[in-house]
Amino acid sequence: MTTTMNMNMTGLRKILIGLCAAPSLALLPAAAWAQTVDINSASTYQVIRGFGGHNGVGWIADLTSQQVDAAFGTGPGQIGLSILRMRIDSSKSEWQRQVPTAQLAKAKGATLFATPWSPPAYMKTNNNVAGSGHLLPRYYTDYATHLLDFAAMMRANGAALYGVSIQNEPDWEVSYEGCLWRTSELINFLRAEGGRFNDIKLMGPESLKFDKAMSDPILNDASTVQHLDIVAGHLYGVTPSDDALARSKGKELWMTEHYTDSAADANDWVNAMPVAVELHKSMNSNYSAYVWWYIRRSYGLLTEDGKVSKRGHIMAQYAKFVRPGDRRIVATERPYHDVLVTAYKGANGKLVVVAVNNGAQRRSLDLKFSADKPSTLSRYLTSATTNQQYMGENAVADGKVSLVVEPLSVSTLVNQRAAAQ
Repeated sequence: MTTTMNMNMTGLRKILIGLCAAPSLALLPAAAWAQTVDINSASTYQVIRGFGGHNGVGWIADLTSQQVDAAFGTGPGQIGLSILRMRIDSSKSEWQRQVPTAQLAKAKGATLFATPWSPPAYMKTNNNVAGSGHLLPRYYTDYATHLLDFAAMMRANGAALYGVSIQNEPDWEVSYEGCLWRTSELINFLRAEGGRFNDIKLMGPESLKFDKAMSDPILNDASTVQHLDIVAGHLYGVTPSDDALARSKGKELWMTEHYTDSAADANDWVNAMPVAVELHKSMNSNYSAYVWWYIRRSYGLLTEDGKVSKRGHIMAQYAKFVRPGDRRIVATERPYHDVLVTAYKGANGKLVVVAVNNGAQRRSLDLKFSADKPSTLSRYLTSATTNQQYMGENAVADGKVSLVVEPLSVSTLVNQRAAAQ
């Protein structure tokens, strides 16, 4: 963590201590005047496929059925994840480990996809799953079969995959399980084998820093662009950013792995708030999916005891309400410099607004809806002292409603309360 980040975290911690020591948030002054958030459901952006996490079975213990419920359930206090990421082991004898949690998540309606960390050792230049090496071109067909066989095994076990990735972080040289791919190698593989993945979405490159330099040549190549269905990447060392080229080619953007900090406990509120900011930035960058690293970890969405963490409750402010198939709609993104807003619409007139207050002041907002106008909005709040707490109903008059959002908090407003319980 950089010195600047440490200073920022220290400042936020002092603010948080002060807020918790105050007699009541209601006694804190709001802004002198409200800022307007214009919301127009007639103008849409990306479709949302969901929010998810990685199951680390094979490296750590599998999720229990109760933990799957906590992560993928949509009941009170649960997270509402709708995407499960899993690992394609280099050894087929280990594949069955992925089935139990995948079956349970699938039964809850989750989208499943899988990522390989390494091909079998004999297919690589270094003859080892550890260390990076490269996939030998003479094994392109065998490697494609390896990926498709995993998908077939999952399908046979009632846990059909939506997509499969070519490689985890092909641009990151590691000492553990991994494989390096040059962009030219990805292009050659897609030319040779991409047509075999007709029944399953092919994802990639899943680069460490969502590097457009890896995906752009694929998208600009007429022989490969039709084979890459989803442009996927990670956010290590970078902030979310749009990819206009990918979208112009009809490709969805999926953020398939990140964690904001592995050193801090997942229940440390100051270190949890960056998750809310990153979720907002990802949605505002036209990402259709956001997938956290380990679901259960000391820094995860669930802590090691299986309880939903503060980071998990933040994720729930998006995941439980913004469901697969919803679309992001036009909304004023920054009514204040420290308040971040996105809005969404779904079936049957559903509208959702998520407001992240990343600052030290209460902020007054005037929400103004054009096109679809709700009659009332249910509000849910996660803060240092609350977890997805129902905050009551906000009546909407002629498409307008005013509210105050607390410092260092995430508020979700939805006009279909029953569907969110």
